[in-house]
Amino acid sequence: MIDKTSLGAIAEQVKNYVLMDSISQYFEETGVNDNDFKEIISEDKFEGNIYAVDGSNGIIFDLPSVSFNLIRAGYVSYIGKNWQKTILFDKVFKADPDNYRYQFEADLSKSFDINSNFVLAKTELDRLSTYYRELQEYIALYEAISDAKKGDLVLYDGDFAYWMDPFGEVLKMIFDEAEDKDLDLLAISKSSTFSWGKSFSKPFILHTGYVGSQLISNNPWHIELSEKNIKPQPRGKNWNGKIYVVKLHPNSEFVFRLDAPQYVSVRIDNALGHLSAYSKSSECLGYPHALFRAHRDIAIKDLERVHLNNLLLDELSDRGVNDKYICSSLNYHMILEMKHGRRII
Repeated sequence: MIDKTSLGAIAEQVKNYVLMDSISQYFEETGVNDNDFKEIISEDKFEGNIYAVDGSNGIIFDLPSVSFNLIRAGYVSYIGKNWQKTILFDKVFKADPDNYRYQFEADLSKSFDINSNFVLAKTELDRLSTYYRELQEYIALYEAISDAKKGDLVLYDGDFAYWMDPFGEVLKMIFDEAEDKDLDLLAISKSSTFSWGKSFSKPFILHTGYVGSQLISNNPWHIELSEKNIKPQPRGKNWNGKIYVVKLHPNSEFVFRLDAPQYVSVRIDNALGHLSAYSKSSECLGYPHALFRAHRDIAIKDLERVHLNNLLLDELSDRGVNDKYICSSLNYHMILEMKHGRRII
């Protein structure tokens, strides 16, 4: 049992992380100033379609050296505030450090006509699955852009700058297609590792939200992050877009990182005006409702994973491999965590 003194020490560290000493210190150390905060004029008359793209993954069979994962990506579409459809794309991915390339290369060739050797620097099982989910999300994003028309708003759950490596060629095709169709394409991150501070790392997005809400209390706002003193600096080959912090509703407690390709960044006020207009739902105040719906519709539920696992066990049984042999092949910690019944994931 952790004693009260230890918990108190942890609480003190959390307090120092969450609370900000002063706005002046924030300005001095980040390079931000009060003129960087710009009001967003919400465009309530926007009648275009809104598309929102998200993805999910879940392990359906975990072996010591490989794992099989259900990867799901998709998008939802709205006209104004009315939901139109949800499109899902499901794949089973074999995370295998020695034999992962063929699935990446097949999808890159089919969806983007990219034919080249795909090599990752790090090939841990969970990292492989994350990269493959990212690729499936880009395929769904490309499909959503193909479905959209001029003037529509297309939202992506995540960020663009980080994934320019290894998916720079894919993202360039996505940006070019969106620009050709004259769409507002924006990526919104629910979390961010950006930090500031010389002696102690502090959460940049959280504290920027606090400062911005002090300066602009009655309207949504945004701030662009070029040449600010934040860590880590956004990486990615050939990223020439802009990164922002945005608060999309004045009464929301939340702010988000937002990435915009270069062609959108030159008209960011107009794009954010459209986005703010659809971030007023009481279910997720200050967050685009289309992305809220996409997360709910696309997320892989635990019961679904268990069902697929049991179907796979049936297929193995038909091939003469019973549960006893399967259990003996798993990492033993998974056996210890097994629930009652047949479930072995």
